[in-house]
Amino acid sequence: MQKFMKEYRLPAEEVRKIQFTRLKKLLCDVYQIYPFYRERFDGCQFNPFKMADLSDFKKVPILEKEDYRAFIKSQLEQDEKRYQNWYEDTTSGSTGIPLRILRNWDERAYMLAKWMRALFLNGYNWRDVTFSMPAPNHLQRDSVVQRFGLLKRYHVPFTDPVENKVDKYLKVNPSVVYANKTHLVQIALYCEKNKIKLPKPHLCISIAETMDERSRAVIGKCFGAESLMEAYGALEFSIIAWQTKGEDYFNICHTTDYLEVLDENGHDTNHGSCIITDLFIGSFPMIRYKLGDILNTEIKDGLPVIKKIIGRQDDAIIFADGEHMPWHIFAVILERQQEIKQFRVIQEDYDKIRIQVAKEPDADRLAVENAIITDLRQEVRDKDIEYIVDFVDHIPPDPNGKLRLLISKVN
Repeated sequence: MQKFMKEYRLPAEEVRKIQFTRLKKLLCDVYQIYPFYRERFDGCQFNPFKMADLSDFKKVPILEKEDYRAFIKSQLEQDEKRYQNWYEDTTSGSTGIPLRILRNWDERAYMLAKWMRALFLNGYNWRDVTFSMPAPNHLQRDSVVQRFGLLKRYHVPFTDPVENKVDKYLKVNPSVVYANKTHLVQIALYCEKNKIKLPKPHLCISIAETMDERSRAVIGKCFGAESLMEAYGALEFSIIAWQTKGEDYFNICHTTDYLEVLDENGHDTNHGSCIITDLFIGSFPMIRYKLGDILNTEIKDGLPVIKKIIGRQDDAIIFADGEHMPWHIFAVILERQQEIKQFRVIQEDYDKIRIQVAKEPDADRLAVENAIITDLRQEVRDKDIEYIVDFVDHIPPDPNGKLRLLISKVN
């Protein structure tokens, strides 16, 4: 972790040198060890030993989730017993079939070190008390460190009733809280409804879901806007990028990951699909792995940063004539309505879209409904479409603990 902390403060030129050196070493190792990657490299005439710059690397085909699943399967078929004591997890499967992830324990320690770096750069210290709401299968026992009173942490599974989460929070009085955006919003709305004032942490971390402005406002009101930071990552990699409190962009882990943003033709762009290569995971390497998110990036101090995480690449409304309407258009429209606390868009058919809305108690129901439908007809589609607004007290999370803001039943 200390090494990563020092690398974060290096000038852009040094960071790029480290990144390229680590990337080339990984690719050479992978070529020699894994027939799966040797075949992919040879097929596109890519020789990692002769790679002179990153333009050569663009020859390597994109690694889809199904490709990676096949790679894992091929390795397990050779010697499954080898991996029986490794760290194992599965993705939530929110966009399809859950993906099995295997990491050796050195890699697991590395993934945790990346996470700890982001915390310490945001003021975390060894005496902080952390409160989190993980999945039931991610609850952890105290380690030796915790038994000595350091890095104290308390967990409540996200499946627990919200009142249990709030009770535990009040008893623990944490200085750090982290959870999916959905569960932070859930607690904030419950406290607002029941007039409960939570002690504010100095660090509130939203993970695993794209933040929208409505959720940001709700979370900030409850936990403190000045303490809020977001972390961007995936179970496959751990953290990929993070915010520093008070900043509106994400720092990318450039010396541990190589992040590309590509347009539909596979060319570099500042708005496009996120492609990741982890520079330290060598047991089941992920070379040009398509994460499935759309990002906006810009250059800051000579290096790319993430300006905005738009959302899943497959988050779009599809109309009968084949037109695709990106998810963020709906988000922009709904976030304009200050009276809305939560929302979800459900496309039930090509010509029917249902919008679930949790509004402020004193907001005029008819006025909110009319404003939403008027804007949707003006900015999305007016003909051959039915918009239905359903008002609810709150929108519960999905079984995986997240809240998908767009569900298309025709996609």
